[in-house]
Order: sequence, then C-alpha cells, then structure tokens
Amino acid sequence: MIVPFGENAAQMQLRAAARELESCNQVTQRYGITLSPQDIQALVVGRLDALRETERVEFGRGVAKDLVLGFCGSPYVSNDAFVQTVVELQELFYQFKSESLEQITDEELIGTMRSLYDDVAHGDLERLSEALFDGLGCHVREEASDNDAANPDADNAVKNAYTLAAHRYDVSKWVDDEYRPAWEGASWLDE
Repeated sequence: MIVPFGENAAQMQLRAAARELESCNQVTQRYGITLSPQDIQALVVGRLDALRETERVEFGRGVAKDLVLGFCGSPYVSNDAFVQTVVELQELFYQFKSESLEQITDEELIGTMRSLYDDVAHGDLERLSEALFDGLGCHVREEASDNDAANPDADNAVKNAYTLAAHRYDVSKWVDDEYRPAWEGASWLDE
C-alpha cells in the first residue's frame, strides 16, 4: 500500500474498516439492526482493544464485518445490544484463535461460534465461551489420546465426548443463507 505523505497508515486502516462496516447495513437492516457511525466507531475501537488484549497483530480488514454479517440474523440479538455483543464476540474470536494456535480458519470459527451461540448458549456469551473452549479441550484431548494408549477407559471417554461434540456442533446445519462460510461443511471438530 502506498501511503500519501502526511497520512498515518493506522488511520487509513481504521477508515477502511469503518467503510466496510457501513456496507453491512444493507444486510443487517433486514434483521432490524442498523449500525450508526458511533456503533461503527465502537466496533473499530473494540477490535483494536481485543487485538491489544490478546497481543495479536492483524493486517487487513479484521473480523468485525464477518461477525456482524454472521450474527445479525441470530434470534438472540437485538439492535440495542448488537454492538456490545459483536465487540465481545471479537474478543472471544481473537482469544480462541490464539488458544487454538491458528488451527481453525476464520470462517469456520465464526460459523462454529454462531452455531453454538444459537443452539447451545441461547445468546449467552459466557456459555458460548465455555462451549468453544470445552470443544477445543476435547479436540486437544482427542489428539493426545491418539498418541497415548496407556489408559483405554480414558481414551473411550474422550472419544465419546469428542463424537458427541462433533455431532452436536455440526456448523453446516446452523449457518444462515445470508452468511455462508467458505468451507465445505467440515468442522474443526471433524479432524
């Protein structure tokens, strides 16, 4: 990117993110949600805070637009709390990306988050966080049990929990027609 003399690259990136979020109103209005300029600014600032808190660096547009489009059709969001919900979802997204060591794509994670938010957490962000990190824990334990066959009972318990989670959190059944991630219906829990 060529930065004109006197322009701050960070400010240009913030303006670009704000323009992208403005374009979301075409879709979100169908669900009764409208992002005001103050809402957009809160989302952009929330992204920066989440990145700072998780000690991550991100180039490009960020995940706010994908979260807005992915969650605007949820029955558990309203116009009043939507911006705060997306700000918290951004924080959870970046935390999970760090914890999972980037082993899941952004699109797959957003689809999983939406599925869990609607089906398991019923709009409760704390329950969503627990479900996400429990699923990650099951996935990690499954990989560990594949490498260590010392305790067959523990291996069976982990495999049973993993199988249950894989069927319960099948994201391909819960994604809106408006927002379809690019993956082919597979879930990170299927690995």
